[in-house]
Amino acid sequence: MDLKANIDKESFGYRNRLLLIAIGAMLYAARCLYDALIGYPGKIEAREAFNELKAEHPEDWKNKWEDVAKDNDWDPTKEPEEKSKGDITTQWIQFAVVFPIGSYCLISVLIWSRKYIGADDTKLYANGGIEVPFDQITRIDAARWDNKGIARVYYDLGSGESNILIDDFKYDRPPAMAIFNRIKDAVDAEKIEGLSDEADDADEALDETESQVS
Repeated sequence: MDLKANIDKESFGYRNRLLLIAIGAMLYAARCLYDALIGYPGKIEAREAFNELKAEHPEDWKNKWEDVAKDNDWDPTKEPEEKSKGDITTQWIQFAVVFPIGSYCLISVLIWSRKYIGADDTKLYANGGIEVPFDQITRIDAARWDNKGIARVYYDLGSGESNILIDDFKYDRPPAMAIFNRIKDAVDAEKIEGLSDEADDADEALDETESQVS
């Protein structure tokens, strides 16, 4: 009998917050990149030309500036903004900080949307091709299961200990509870840490949940 819990649609609020952060960070990073490569160098060039024109023509620089600005696609109605190479460096620093944050959030959104956990009669599995036979489970941290519906299943497939999170808020609740119950019944009791006696009393209800899911 196969059980599978996909990401709960209600928990997409977390994913959507990540997406908003990713979009905001990427837009800001794009602006920093534009200013560093095009915007600020152009302003520096315009300001240098403006200062040179004022020095050479202190009396009638305003009329001459209008012609110079139009020839270079600069704004002839106001003085060019003061920018320096230090300002360009600042834009590169901001880009270097913001772009990785945006990339991380965007990748997290893509990964989050495809997450799932499942269990059949012999193993626990998850997205990414992870398959954990029940006899490879080393321990289960169930200290937060009673209050939070969160359990972390640790396993070792020969390359060191790793874990799979069961969270009945992030995943569809009925199958997530049924998956936890199946794993709990399949492993030795001494491998389960932090599960209260009240949780044991709920076995019957969980068994009923599993039968409904299947």
